[in-house]
Amino acid sequence: MKQLSTLILGAALLCGGVAHAHGDGTARHGGLVQMAGEIKFELVAKPDSAELYLDDHGQTVPTAKLTGKITVLSGGAKSEAKLEPAAGDKLVAKGVKLVKGDKVVALVTTEDQQHSSARFVIK
Repeated sequence: MKQLSTLILGAALLCGGVAHAHGDGTARHGGLVQMAGEIKFELVAKPDSAELYLDDHGQTVPTAKLTGKITVLSGGAKSEAKLEPAAGDKLVAKGVKLVKGDKVVALVTTEDQQHSSARFVIK
């Protein structure tokens, strides 16, 4: 976990907390991909939730000790939802309905309170 914390903090410092698309942008779960340093964030919109998967050099990042939130800008409205660990090494925000054009910021927090984020636009 300490290695993940270091990677996420490094990514946040290098990117100013904003993900930049580069490297392997392949979606493994059918979602949208953004990179934050060496960590790939993949956001998957479901009918009544949003799922976030993390990947480090092709290896799934365990999410059991991670938390976070997503902020959604839809039209003129802003909403937030808590990201919680779920089976399958993902973080899930329940009760979220993402539609085309929504802007989403995903913020992930490690157990030692280090943060990293990625921005998405729903297509």
